Amino acid sequence: MFITRTLSALLFTSITLTLTLPVAASDIYELQSYHASEAQGERKGPWLGLQQTNKSWRLVPVKPRFKKVADPISNEGIEVSAKVDNVRIMLSDRSLRAGTVMLSDEARVVSGSLDEEFELSSLPPLGQERLMHFMGSEYRLQNRDGKIYLSLQGGEQYLFDYTENQEDNNARLIWVGDLDHDGKLDFIIDTSNHYNVTELRLYLSGQAGKGELLKLVAKRRSTGC
Repeated sequence: MFITRTLSALLFTSITLTLTLPVAASDIYELQSYHASEAQGERKGPWLGLQQTNKSWRLVPVKPRFKKVADPISNEGIEVSAKVDNVRIMLSDRSLRAGTVMLSDEARVVSGSLDEEFELSSLPPLGQERLMHFMGSEYRLQNRDGKIYLSLQGGEQYLFDYTENQEDNNARLIWVGDLDHDGKLDFIIDTSNHYNVTELRLYLSGQAGKGELLKLVAKRRSTGC
């Protein structure tokens, strides 16, 4: 009887622990150095790196390293790295899995290092729109009164404010494709309009709620020196 009760207690404890384990939050990182305050938070993963292989793209498992480094601004910085080739961004979200991911017909991941690449990645100017196509559907990114909207098949969603600055314009599309394999476009966008600030946002269609096209699941803001 004692053994039976003990086993029952252990089983109950095991089930309870399983149910109460924390679920990893969604997150996004560029592989770079951050001020210490900008690289805090959920790091449990699992993590996937967005990897370019020839003309295709994949999500691949990565084990990130968060290393303390000297920082000229805050004295302490965090260097985020992963030992995987051709990975610049890593993501953590329960809906993502390793494997090939498809791009939109027009958009390509860009670095902004070349003028032509920056032009391809730019957001629509005030009063204009940018069209993208995927799986037979037409997506419209529109800039109306300094606000960016996404439209698809009669539905529309406001995404973020976009204050256009001709002398200091940094907001751009980083990657547009189907990250969560639901047949719809997902977006990684830098929504900053300052050359020394980056605010990466991860929008996933598979987690969109009622009346939404996308769900903002993660963002990370960082500043330069």
